[in-house]
Amino acid sequence: MLIRERVKDLPEASLYEIALVFLGSRYKYICEGNSMNPTLKDGEVVLVDREVKIEIGDIVVAKHPIEQNCEVVKRIERINEHGHYFLVGDNLEDSNDSRHFGAVTREYIKGKVVARLS
Repeated sequence: MLIRERVKDLPEASLYEIALVFLGSRYKYICEGNSMNPTLKDGEVVLVDREVKIEIGDIVVAKHPIEQNCEVVKRIERINEHGHYFLVGDNLEDSNDSRHFGAVTREYIKGKVVARLS
């Protein structure tokens, strides 16, 4: 499956990526919960690029559409013709995602996860 193969390609953050955090071009987020297992573990830190193009299969950080003070880390499963993004966790049995709160517009997506920080 193409999406599962892309999961393995989430790289460790390079020194360049880490430097971009200090320059304000990358942002750090801490994953909470098990919804992205096995790709991302609870407590794992990821780097997010807010300026990059978002595509199907990408992992993103998004504002939760119902719990306004909450952010989620999910994978884009599909984008419909109205520009709404359907977000799902890799661990479908333990994920509060678009199957529960519906698709979100681009404004909810804060950026794409580009690397993991170990």
